[in-house]
Amino acid sequence: MGLRDADARTARIFWRIATRNEPLCENAVPAIGVLFHARSAYEGTYALAAQQLFGFAGEVAVEAVMPDGPADRAGVRADDTLLQIDGRALSDVTGPAAVAAADAAITAAGSDGSVRLTLSRDGKQRQVSIVPQPACPGRVEVTVSASRGASTDGNVIQVSTAMLNSVPDDSLLAAVIAHEYSHLILRHPDRLTAAHVDRGLLASFGKNRRLIRRTEKEADELSVYLLLNAGYSPMAAGTFWRTVGRKLDPGILSDGTHMGWRSRAELLDAEAAKAMASPQAPVIPPLVATRDTPLD
Repeated sequence: MGLRDADARTARIFWRIATRNEPLCENAVPAIGVLFHARSAYEGTYALAAQQLFGFAGEVAVEAVMPDGPADRAGVRADDTLLQIDGRALSDVTGPAAVAAADAAITAAGSDGSVRLTLSRDGKQRQVSIVPQPACPGRVEVTVSASRGASTDGNVIQVSTAMLNSVPDDSLLAAVIAHEYSHLILRHPDRLTAAHVDRGLLASFGKNRRLIRRTEKEADELSVYLLLNAGYSPMAAGTFWRTVGRKLDPGILSDGTHMGWRSRAELLDAEAAKAMASPQAPVIPPLVATRDTPLD
């Protein structure tokens, strides 16, 4: 149950940022506000417990529903099992691949303006029609780890359980997610790859270090606008670095690819002040226009 709560908490924050910042994104996707999980993802001693707790009637079920999202308004509830999408049975893949396939099928169906889900609840089938809303693409997942961290590969944002446990305040967790989401919006992973930047063993040297540090600074700057647009305090980003961030292992940040916590907090505070002074709603900073510019 603890992991489910962590998944739901992270997904709610992600949903709020993704939907309220849709004007800042390219290639927005139709979203219904549901977090799915797969029965076969629970293995060994956890399999029976998961079946008893969640009541799977198939491979893919609803783990959480985003409050007041399209699925919530249509009556979808946690523990509903997904059987069909627009009358078509789910693919026969299992585990995380099944969840990814269901998400992709819903996105494809929703591009026509609505999506029809066939669900099982308490042994009874029902159909719901849902009108999606546009959201920034991407997804978030919680990883079980004793190391406090968050990262993204350009598609998925991962937040560790240790980080979640260290950040009880949702606005501070939103600051972490907004930073990683900024990398997606600014296409940093793709642009670093195109610039032949080594993000592994050679990350702390020369061009690699300079460009990684630049993208980290840009993600910090954009993150406060994502927070503001999503209804969080943009000052939460600086607060995170003065509280949780300063306690992170110095070894993670000592290679020069990131600024120190004091400098980051000061930068974030200054950018938050600029964001709050803007008359726009939502605020779209000029930095967003650079996402197609090659890094050099």
